[in-house]
Amino acid sequence: MVETNDTPRLKFGPVAAGALLTLIFLLAFPLFGYFAFQTHGWDGVFAAGVAAQTCWLAGLLALTVFLLFPEPDQAVNAVALGMMVRMGIALLAGIFFTKTGGPLVEAGVFGMIVGFYLIGLLVETLLVVCLAAARKQEQVSKAL
Repeated sequence: MVETNDTPRLKFGPVAAGALLTLIFLLAFPLFGYFAFQTHGWDGVFAAGVAAQTCWLAGLLALTVFLLFPEPDQAVNAVALGMMVRMGIALLAGIFFTKTGGPLVEAGVFGMIVGFYLIGLLVETLLVVCLAAARKQEQVSKAL
């Protein structure tokens, strides 16, 4: 006797995952931008935009890396490689901006990169867990 779990699950595909990541960054940007404007003026808002775009791009690339490994038994490798891509891009951007100096550094772009990175990390972790669970469920349903 095979029991099925009919509890509703959050199901979405790769496009929806990317759209959700984009939406979260769009919602977080005004908060960072407001704080940055209060402390550093328009240079701070620009720094917040650069940090958001850097971490958003890193997050989309990390999701893409995860999607390149479709087998459920490759999920750990895909997550680890995605983590390296996400962290590497954010870290290299932070180092680049710190070394070049200028108004972005004075406005605290590195701190904003760290803040957006943490938001992206949280959202992407949840998205990858949902996508991995959907893959596992799909594999189980194919086996039946």
